[in-house]
Amino acid sequence: MVKAIILLLFAVFIFILHETGEIIRFINPNYLYFSQIASVIFLFLFFIQVPRVFTSSEYDHSECGPWGCSHEDNEGGITVKTLLAYGLIIMPLLTGFLLPYKDFGAAEALKRGISYSTHVHGHLEEHELLDHQIDKSVEKMLKQPVLEFDNENFASYISAVTSYPKNFVGKPIIVEGFILEDDSLSNKLTVITRFLVTHCVADAHAAGLVIEKGVSFGIQENTWIRVKGELNIKKSDSKLIPIITVSSWEEIQSPIDPYVYP
Repeated sequence: MVKAIILLLFAVFIFILHETGEIIRFINPNYLYFSQIASVIFLFLFFIQVPRVFTSSEYDHSECGPWGCSHEDNEGGITVKTLLAYGLIIMPLLTGFLLPYKDFGAAEALKRGISYSTHVHGHLEEHELLDHQIDKSVEKMLKQPVLEFDNENFASYISAVTSYPKNFVGKPIIVEGFILEDDSLSNKLTVITRFLVTHCVADAHAAGLVIEKGVSFGIQENTWIRVKGELNIKKSDSKLIPIITVSSWEEIQSPIDPYVYP
């Protein structure tokens, strides 16, 4: 009986996540179909399991508990092994149904670490693409009057800017994200940040750009803002880090889906 209930609860839980739209807070939207298939499989297994509850067998089930029987081991009741196995299976359901959902923020970003630059400070060619090396995507970015980051281009834009910051010096930029204060480097940095989710939130990693004058603006951590400014670079711990010299900023509401999907 318990097996059937657990299978049904998993199917219902996934269905509720899809119905409410909360599912996008856990997985990349490209994988929504897979989670829907999983809920159908759970429901299918539930219908297979239900008849077994009422099917008679050669064993006497009068002393069996709700957790099942152990006729093969000549034991009845609940064993520690069975209790542990069911506990591990039920844990996701308990946390999913009873605990509130929380989006990743500054604390999680600092724990996972933030990459500010792809290359260690060295020769010019490590930080600047020469004319004959510029590919079409970077060339398209350089031709734009303003680099406006959005959910679609954030991953590719942040990769280009942090890999070859010298190419983008003086480029106007507009970007949205949440604020965090990183004191892990030699200088305390104020960073406008987004989380990139490749498959699910378990592999989420933070990416962002340092903003100047963030502290003087009095921006609180985890505050979502929209920043306008100009891209420049600074050296920190033997790295060239792209920074935004802020010309204006405004506080915005946290988006329904705060993550970016590469």
